[in-house]
Amino acid sequence: MTRIYHTYEKWECYPAGMYETTAPAGMTAREANEAYRALLSDVALFERVLRRVLREWPNSCEHYLSNEKMNRIAWLGQAALCLHTGIPRCFRGGFNLLTNTERSAANEAALRWLNIWLSRRGESEVTMKQAGVDAEVDLY
Repeated sequence: MTRIYHTYEKWECYPAGMYETTAPAGMTAREANEAYRALLSDVALFERVLRRVLREWPNSCEHYLSNEKMNRIAWLGQAALCLHTGIPRCFRGGFNLLTNTERSAANEAALRWLNIWLSRRGESEVTMKQAGVDAEVDLY
């Protein structure tokens, strides 16, 4: 796949607060992590929000999902959290609050939507490993 770059001011995730370092006003760090756990454990809701991510954040999706050297599954989860709740990605530790079964279900949901995004672009579907689940982040 050809890597697509957009500068940060074109990313929809940036002004949405994805890279902030504190929880939204009135929310503790524990509550923010719990909100991520709750979103990921409700696969039907998570998939509805993933659909929104693909539709509402096209530049962010191009920039991040075309990067085969990063964990695109994690990015989708973090993007869904931010779009749905306004909670930044620094509270991704909520993933660790899931059971192994819940983690697998959330990862499979994100993989489905990554493959939907790829398919819409005429790209081949990928496996979990090809989606970068074990990758270290390489944004550029």
